[in-house]
Amino acid sequence: MSRTHTVYKGEAGGRIVYIGTTIQEPSERFRWHKYNGKDLAFTVLAQYDTPEKMLAEERRLIELHKPKMNKRLKQNFNVKLTQEQLDGRVNDPCWCQKCLKRRVNPGYKNCMYCGA
Repeated sequence: MSRTHTVYKGEAGGRIVYIGTTIQEPSERFRWHKYNGKDLAFTVLAQYDTPEKMLAEERRLIELHKPKMNKRLKQNFNVKLTQEQLDGRVNDPCWCQKCLKRRVNPGYKNCMYCGA
């Protein structure tokens, strides 16, 4: 039995606010989102026979629509930062104040990599 790889969208107020993928039955995935607080109107956009095609379409749609509930930027931990860049992150609650290199979620002071 082959799996179906589904790309779907979530809309609020007529705007796309989320793009997602699933190998589950879409209705089951939509129910999970609603249970976890995403009260959106979900619609299947496309179905593929391979995960590569599904993920490529998801990425394309995220770049096209820039939905607010998708993470669009990933941190590149291998970038060498200048001292000026590090100094600019001091007292900025978005950045771990111990290492100044990793973003932290609201309410946290340090990232999980630094400990403390």
